[in-house]
Amino acid sequence: MEPGKPTVSERLAGWAIGLEFDDLPRDVVDRAKWLLLDNLGVQLLGSTLPNVQPERALVESMHTAPECTVVKGVKASAPCAAYVNGSFGHGSEFDDSHMLAWHAASALVPAALAVGEQSHHSGREVIAALVAGHEVMSRLGAVTTGAMLKTGWHGPKVLGGFGAATITAKLLGLTADQLVNAYGITASDSSGLMEYDQSGGEVKRLHAGSAARSGVESALLASHGLTGPRTVFEGPRGIFKIFGDNDSAALVDGDPQRYHILDTIFRLHPGVATVLPALDALVRLQQELDFDWHDIREIQVGMDGFAVGHGGYITRPTDAVSAHFSLAFALGLRLVTGKSEPLDYLDPARWSDPDISRVAELVRAEPITLPEGAPLLSAEVTVHLGSGESHSATEYGFRGHTSNPASLADVRAKFKSNALAAVSEETAEAIIWAVDSLDSVDDIAELTALLQ
Repeated sequence: MEPGKPTVSERLAGWAIGLEFDDLPRDVVDRAKWLLLDNLGVQLLGSTLPNVQPERALVESMHTAPECTVVKGVKASAPCAAYVNGSFGHGSEFDDSHMLAWHAASALVPAALAVGEQSHHSGREVIAALVAGHEVMSRLGAVTTGAMLKTGWHGPKVLGGFGAATITAKLLGLTADQLVNAYGITASDSSGLMEYDQSGGEVKRLHAGSAARSGVESALLASHGLTGPRTVFEGPRGIFKIFGDNDSAALVDGDPQRYHILDTIFRLHPGVATVLPALDALVRLQQELDFDWHDIREIQVGMDGFAVGHGGYITRPTDAVSAHFSLAFALGLRLVTGKSEPLDYLDPARWSDPDISRVAELVRAEPITLPEGAPLLSAEVTVHLGSGESHSATEYGFRGHTSNPASLADVRAKFKSNALAAVSEETAEAIIWAVDSLDSVDDIAELTALLQ
């Protein structure tokens, strides 16, 4: 650290606290609304799923102050509401993705709505805070994500707390100096192992919720005077060194002309993003050739080496996480049933279905070198048939990836499909309208009331 030069925390906090809604380009505001709507849909779906009910049960047993909405549940304190709703959002492996910020919305949206509801903030204030939180996560991810993917740290848990702390600090009117301390406090909660992609474990679901809770609590602690290290990012025992295996801070300043939220990936099928390119390629082959799954002799899938380890190892799921992280199961499910529905990944009968298992055993994932410029999330799929014929397709990215971006119609359709698991069509339409007009809403509680 050079004497007199602001630390990374100080630069990020100063920028974030100073960001105003009127500073945001229209496309950034619109993308923040898409992100919010998409996440509300998966939160509503998550509220009905058994794999994230332990988080709800824990919070209900704590009997915290009934101040903030838990989706389709009793109210709770802001940190606890953010914790449950974040776990709901990440519960179906159907939330957003981002190459730097991972699954940002499930850590950020619950924090923004809980603190915004508690303090009666306007939609414009919530949008500005959400964009600031996303940008902080992304800039930190620019330094750390590559190393975290290799070593097995989960980005939403490591980085999400800093985004949630940013949101909370902005909405509660903290100073930049208090946000610096909040970052230092949040860092002590940064963790989150990805061993679940090897053998499953529903603990993954609370990573986003835990990050949301941690960020809210850290900002509240800073507002009461607790301090943290000012060099928590670039210091010799800081975030960049521990999680990113480097101490470079150059990438943190970002491009002031472009917001990272614009690079959001909207998953249009549930499942880990490394699996989705192969799924899209297989669907295309099946539609073009109309072959029967009984005729398949082998399915070869070429993927980046990281992707093979982050979805290619599990063939026999034992829980929803291992189903979501199983390339073999995803392809078998699609070929046998003709669909890829969220609830199919949570159904024990699907995990042990003999036909799906038979196809899964035919899947061979192997590392390949992708062409220069191809997205990391790409796949080459070759289907070998019993007749001796072989057919191949390559997918660079997938539907919803930035290489093949989702439309607003896609996001709305996905939201309604998910939301209808928990609310009426009338309420779903009301939520869409409320999010569309969020920049004219005086109190965010008008939106959160629709989630109760």
